[in-house]
Amino acid sequence: MKKILVVDDAPTVIKLVKFALQDEFDVDSASDGNEALQRIEQTSYDMGIFDINMPGMNGIELTRKVKSMPDRADMKIVILSTESSDDMKAQGREAGALGWMVKPFREQDLRDLMGSVFGS
Repeated sequence: MKKILVVDDAPTVIKLVKFALQDEFDVDSASDGNEALQRIEQTSYDMGIFDINMPGMNGIELTRKVKSMPDRADMKIVILSTESSDDMKAQGREAGALGWMVKPFREQDLRDLMGSVFGS
C-alpha cells in the first residue's frame, strides 16, 4: 500500500483527506511544514499532499526542501490549497509539485488526482 503524508494546519482538512483515501492508501499527517519535514526525514513516503499557507514553513518551501533531499527527491508531491493563482501554481511546479487541487475539493476529484499521479 502506498504511503501518503498529508500536511495541513486545518485538522478538518486532514480528516477529509484521510477519509477519502484511507481505503487505498496508508495516510499519515502533520500539522505544519516543520513537523512534516521531521516525519519525511524518518519515514519514506510515496507522496505528499501539502497545503500552502501554514505556520513556520509553507508548502512551497516544504516541497523545495523535500525535492533537495537525495533520498527523498523521488517523493511525489501535490498541493491542496485555497490558493489558486497562476503565479502560485507556477511556484509549486517550479518547486517540484506534480499537481494542484483547490480547496474545497470533492472526494472523487482527489481520488482521480491520486490515480493520475500513480498511473492507475
